[in-house]
Amino acid sequence: VVGIGGDGVVGSTFLDIYRMFEHDPETLGVAFVGEIGGTMEEELAAYIDEKGTKPAVAFIAGRNVPEGKRLGHAGAIVEGSRGTAESKMNALTEAGVKVGAVPWDLGKLMRDMLQGDQ
Repeated sequence: VVGIGGDGVVGSTFLDIYRMFEHDPETLGVAFVGEIGGTMEEELAAYIDEKGTKPAVAFIAGRNVPEGKRLGHAGAIVEGSRGTAESKMNALTEAGVKVGAVPWDLGKLMRDMLQGDQ
């Protein structure tokens, strides 16, 4: 488990973390919990779609936040059509990442992917 936070100054991105676990032979799959704002999840989706080698599942928090609403920290600012829960979920789904409706879906989704029940 790696917490990367939603700070205005980013140290590691979801892509950095995915690449790290992608090269770990003991890691079978990677689960992400993202949120609205920023474009990290969409950048991760583009990489997974083109070069990804490990199964991934995700949950995006904030799907019910009203349009135009800003959350209480810098990382949750939506930038036009990118950074919304919908745009992130669509990008991830198109890249083959299973996206859960609630956080507790992640375990089942990962189990299903690893067992080939995609």
